[in-house]
Amino acid sequence: MKRKTYWTGLITMGNERLEPKPPFEGAGWTATLAPQRRQPPRVYEGREVILHANSWASSQRALDLIDGCHQLLRGDPPIFPFHAIAHDPSEPEWMEKDQRETLAEKVWSTGGFSLACAVAAKASRRKKWVYAVAEYKFSQSLYSVHHVNLTPFRSPHLAVSSFPGDHVMFSHAIMSAYSAVEDLGLELRASAKKPSRRDDGQWNPEVKDELEKRLSQSHVDLAETILWTVRGSRRRIEKERPVPATARAPWAGWSVRDSELHITDAIAYASWLRSRVASHGVKELTRALSPYDVVNVQHLARRLLLESLGFWRIHEEE
Repeated sequence: MKRKTYWTGLITMGNERLEPKPPFEGAGWTATLAPQRRQPPRVYEGREVILHANSWASSQRALDLIDGCHQLLRGDPPIFPFHAIAHDPSEPEWMEKDQRETLAEKVWSTGGFSLACAVAAKASRRKKWVYAVAEYKFSQSLYSVHHVNLTPFRSPHLAVSSFPGDHVMFSHAIMSAYSAVEDLGLELRASAKKPSRRDDGQWNPEVKDELEKRLSQSHVDLAETILWTVRGSRRRIEKERPVPATARAPWAGWSVRDSELHITDAIAYASWLRSRVASHGVKELTRALSPYDVVNVQHLARRLLLESLGFWRIHEEE
């Protein structure tokens, strides 16, 4: 069956020479780069992401995945307030002709689209990666913080909210971010008969060893710690379960208590936040959730996803 061609409206910045080269072969689709349709072009040397697939639905799934992987690579909130729609002169059929024509006039441009296509092409080959990306993207859509607003000593403190709506939002953002970890098969696996911690508070070696085995199989570097953002005075959550830091971040001081955690300890802490604080109804601890709790679980999901896909240190390699 001959594949159809669909436009996306995603325009590169013209600097993709340093990024992976097309074509990007996904499961059931191919992404290429083509000259801009509009003349004169909207972006100097920019090229549009074009999808080749057997159906509109297949191309839209690919576009959603590319958009999610672009957000995953950035690690920041969405930069475009839109849902990109794959289109050609006759599809999607649920759109009127004039709507499709209007859609063809809209373009969005930024860097990293080529790299996002490469990540999406690999992610498309495993269902667990596809759904983990979707979970991460959904979590970010509920609540996310730009990295600029996390700069130590320069950004306003993101305090605990007094509004119930925020507590619910933070909770669901944490749950969906941790669901991405579960989709990867890298969650904490413990039970009442096999708890993760012994009576003295230390790891149950059987549980930790099994988690480390799964992490290693997913190509996660156990020797690399993960940053855990901790700001302000100690909250009820930390008093209930202190952050298991191995070291303070080099910039830590005063109210900035950022720490480095072993990746297994970060997964265990995120699991506790999800199960004991964020889910199963609102509790007293739920009211103590802060934006930093959301940021930390999202950062954990992002690292595990990118590392599993083989793109965690891609910018350093470049």
